[in-house]
Parts: sequence; structure tokens; C-alpha cells
Amino acid sequence: MLFFVNLKKMDPDILWLKQQALKMNFCLDDEQLEKFDRFKQELLAWNQKINLISENSAREIVARHFLDSLTPLPFIEKSNAKILDVGSGAGFPGLPLKIANPLLAIYLLESNRKKVSFLKHVIRQLKLDHVWVVHDRIENLMRKNSWSETFDILISRAAFALSDLQVFCDFFLKADGTLVALKGPRAQEEIQKCLALKNHRKIHQFFQYDIELDFSGKPRKIIIGKP
Repeated sequence: MLFFVNLKKMDPDILWLKQQALKMNFCLDDEQLEKFDRFKQELLAWNQKINLISENSAREIVARHFLDSLTPLPFIEKSNAKILDVGSGAGFPGLPLKIANPLLAIYLLESNRKKVSFLKHVIRQLKLDHVWVVHDRIENLMRKNSWSETFDILISRAAFALSDLQVFCDFFLKADGTLVALKGPRAQEEIQKCLALKNHRKIHQFFQYDIELDFSGKPRKIIIGKP
């Protein structure tokens, strides 16, 4: 399905998204902007019925959710990476990453039934290929050998402690896989906790990057974990 976009009539917030994305060194084309616009409208509509995002953040969807979710793009080295988004919620960061890079294979892991319904609906509405919603708890998946060492990247946006994500990586990541964790300003404390365990986890090196962009509001960090 082709999207025909009249940029003059598009939501000003979505046009601002295009401008901010350029500052982050990637360009969103008209079709991608249309998908983000549709995603925003679905979020607002569904948020009136179920609690997807807070009321305050609903007014800041583009900045707090879309752009924040796109900040890991420079750290995804493999263009067609297979990614597990742990605790995806309303689809962050997995769906914005998929819209920005259609080659990615995204698995959205979410245990809340209502949020799962929303995710499936949005995927249909945006006609996204190679995106799957996994309705389950991560502990259950870790009992199934079919999920072992399956993913290039395990990603999470403030859904789990870094020490928990480190354990998940042992099971889900390939030998050369990468952990990507979107965190708040106290990320260094979590890193120190992981290092203090002195264990033999698959992911044992951590690199911390500051997100210093106009839209970020509160200080944000990206933690990259490597074998």
C-alpha cells in the first residue's frame, strides 16, 4: 500500500519529527512520516480506553516516545538485525525503530493483554512486515529452547533493571549479540551493580552514552552491552 502525503496538512508535530530526525543524522521520507502520524492518532484514540501512556506524555508523544525510541538507531550495526523488544508496552522503542528502518525484524514482548491488542492493531493499520507480537512473560519464554540464542539485539526502554537484562541476554542473544538499554540519569549506578556481581554473564562490557538533544527533557542515557 502506498501512502500519499500532503505535508501542508500533516500534523505540525510530525513535521517537527522530521526536522529533529535530521538533526540525529537520518531522514524520514513521506511514507515513514505518514506511518508516524497514523501511529500517533491510534495512540491518542486507544489511550482514552486503556492506559498506554500517561496523560502528560500523551501531549508529548513525538518527543518523549517517538524520538526517544529512535536514539538507538546509530548503535544498531546490522541493518536487518533480529531484535527482541522486552516489555514493549505501547510499542516503544520497537515500532519507531521498525518504521525508521523497515529491514529490521522486530519481536515485541508484552504480557498485558490490552496492550497486546493495541500492538496487533497498530501493526495491521501501518501494514508493517516482519513485526511480531509475543504475548507472554519473559520468564515463560526462557523455559523454551526455541527462543535460546535467537536474537542479534535485546532492547528495552526503562522496563527492567540492567542486571535483569543482563540475565535475559544470556538466554536470548546470539554469541555476538548486543544489549541496548534506554535509561534515565542514574544509569551509572545500574552499571556498577552489574560489574560488582563479578559473574560470567554473556554481556559483561558496558558503554554509556548521553542523549543530548533538545527534545530529551530529563537527562537520558543509552547503555550498550557487549560480550
